[in-house]
Amino acid sequence: MNEGILLVDADDASITATWPPIGKPSSSNPTRYSLQYRPSTSATDNGIDSGGSLLYTSLSTDLTATTARKRNLTGAGHGFWFRVSAATKSKTRVDKSSMEYVGHAHHKSFKVLTMMEQSRRMKAPSARIDSATASPTPNSYVAHISWSPYQNEDEVLLGYKLQMREDAGSGDWSTVAQCLSGTEVRKKNLTSKYGYMFRVRPVLRGESGGSESNLGCSVSEGGNVVPFSCVSGVVGARKERGSSGGATSNDLLKLFKKLPNDTLLAKGGMDKVSLSKAFANKDLVFLYASAHWCPPCRKYTPQLIKFYNDAKHFYKQDPKRTRSVEIVFVSADHDMSGFKNYYATMPWLAVPFDADTRERLMSWMKVTGVPRLMVLDGRTGKILESNAVGRALDLARFAKMVK
Repeated sequence: MNEGILLVDADDASITATWPPIGKPSSSNPTRYSLQYRPSTSATDNGIDSGGSLLYTSLSTDLTATTARKRNLTGAGHGFWFRVSAATKSKTRVDKSSMEYVGHAHHKSFKVLTMMEQSRRMKAPSARIDSATASPTPNSYVAHISWSPYQNEDEVLLGYKLQMREDAGSGDWSTVAQCLSGTEVRKKNLTSKYGYMFRVRPVLRGESGGSESNLGCSVSEGGNVVPFSCVSGVVGARKERGSSGGATSNDLLKLFKKLPNDTLLAKGGMDKVSLSKAFANKDLVFLYASAHWCPPCRKYTPQLIKFYNDAKHFYKQDPKRTRSVEIVFVSADHDMSGFKNYYATMPWLAVPFDADTRERLMSWMKVTGVPRLMVLDGRTGKILESNAVGRALDLARFAKMVK
């Protein structure tokens, strides 16, 4: 276990980092974190904030999860530094008492991959609980991990190197096997209530120059070694007793899997609401992919606001003659500032900008352009209309879709 910020994953434009809990958080009173970052300026840069180009920039001051992903990282050949603290710092400047921040556990800046390195990576392995296989240790479980074969006719494959980490803030990566001959394995004696994630890379003939010591700051061991794959989903995690999230299990709630604390933003970011409450008794749920930088989005949003407010009013006046609706904003903004300013104008719910759920939803919706308005059956999660943009925002039309 390590006390400090750890690298979970990275690609050619983003870094995912995690850290141990600060203070004594609880499900009813979670710690809120302030996360900041800056580019590393040289090979000798030690991550200290001393003003000028060494000044940190705030990513968020309202995180409740202990893992976050920073996207759109470019132009820093020496990597990036992150630091985190309890969210008591200013949103616009850095507190001079930098000792209150937690820094990198391995005291090295985190590196993104080059485009060439990213192109050589394997796809993330698949991990699931293997309930059919008994684990030798009492109160433990078995995970089944599998992956697609590495294919490159110009290289000779010797096997696969597999690593795992506990999905806890201080869980670092460890090697399960140095050179597996197959494309699947069972890992027994797993006990963590937080669950585990896995990653894999090919072991090739002639690879050289790599060292596991580099994995504290990169997903690549260096040299001509192929970087590790993206990480698998977490397997084996158990919810705490008394948790209100996940009480309802249907296809709609599954879309928001791994949403931090199972809560959405509300009232322009001034409040939060649980998933179960957000979608309770909703006939229609709209997923709205949009961004402040998009002129057509800014033109469409006021129309959607009028539709939403009218629908709420009609349902309140006579719920037997109409349908209940909810809209969830899925941001395509490039940064937190753009998201906050844009969402502040909206009356509906939103997926937190720094939640990986937002990106997964964008992928599931197959968003290739914005604005996009997907219509779902609020009781089943069934897609009723893949994109309602360009058609009349007519509640009667949508109501007919729900049987």
